[in-house]
Amino acid sequence: MEFEQKFNLEKFAQDDFKAKKALWEKEADYYPQKIKELDLKSIDRFIDYHPKPSKLMKFKVNFAHKGLESIAEAMEKQKPWAVISRLNPSNPLHFGHKLILDELLWLQKQGADIYIPISNDESHIIGKSKNLDESKNIAYEKIIPSIISMGFNSKKTHIFVDSDYPDIYNVAMGLSKHLMIDHIFEFFNFGKDEKKESLGALYYKGAVQQAEILFPQCKEFGGPKPTLIPTSIDEYPYILLARDTAKKVNLIPPAALFLKFQQGLDNKGEMSADRPKSSIFLTDEPKIAENKIKNAHTGGSPLPNFQKEHGGVPGICPIYYLRTYHFEEDKKVEKECNSGEILCGDCKNIAAKQVSNFLASHQERLHDASKRIEEFTLKTPIRSILK
Repeated sequence: MEFEQKFNLEKFAQDDFKAKKALWEKEADYYPQKIKELDLKSIDRFIDYHPKPSKLMKFKVNFAHKGLESIAEAMEKQKPWAVISRLNPSNPLHFGHKLILDELLWLQKQGADIYIPISNDESHIIGKSKNLDESKNIAYEKIIPSIISMGFNSKKTHIFVDSDYPDIYNVAMGLSKHLMIDHIFEFFNFGKDEKKESLGALYYKGAVQQAEILFPQCKEFGGPKPTLIPTSIDEYPYILLARDTAKKVNLIPPAALFLKFQQGLDNKGEMSADRPKSSIFLTDEPKIAENKIKNAHTGGSPLPNFQKEHGGVPGICPIYYLRTYHFEEDKKVEKECNSGEILCGDCKNIAAKQVSNFLASHQERLHDASKRIEEFTLKTPIRSILK
């Protein structure tokens, strides 16, 4: 009976291991397929030529780009260029947002001016917040202090909350006459009979988001210049539409740098505020974050001895991605997991300590950051679009 029980457990471990390997093989094809499907380019050539590529580039978190050549040229010739990264203020920021903020910091060190629109109007239109006041409060109390606490240079970082910067709507109005409704339907892949989108959402997708992407090329900010949007692959339609719109109004089509998703702790897709247990928020108390990590799914085996012999499957493990994307500087974690040298409990303990230390340090800076919001707030009037 004891032998039979042991045999059944080992068979279960073997089947579990095979299933996880199969899942990883399937998921590993996702990003290469997107490159092919959307006619994107690999980031490899940029990494080879840049003397000090970012950590996320070296770890292939940045997996593809569209039009990055214009940015590379601006870097080389030390010409002005800008980065735009929109944030939605329906919840505090989590480690998925930190991923992009880390890349923004690197891009700023390469010479970029960083523009961060906080789209509280979108939160209101699509029903993520009760009203504009709620979304605005979250922006000023939770999101902007977290951005500042990451260590951005206030002279080269320009943040605004949409509803408090009405000039962005002037830009949207100016662009809207170049945006045909059938074109918007085409880019966002829904038909003319679509009833799930409000008129506000259509205008927002078609005009306001285009304004958020293209406004740094207005005369008030130095005129047309190379611009870059670091983003996830699901934002591709906005990039494509913005590139099309830019050509119509004699601006430089924005480039895009596509980052992989931060895997959620529940292993049900990307880290998302809609699934709080999947996410570690930058405002989480360290103990709460530790508990989330200890309860997270992994790519390990239910039998420690089996894992020591056969290793784990780091490619489907959110703890592996949490450590490598944010804290590790080499491939050590992957090697330890593949070889069975480290078990999931020990790996989680290391991750919990790394995350707790970061959160404690980050949150210590929040109070001071809250006092510096005005220093980062963009107030430049945009009048050229009205002429």
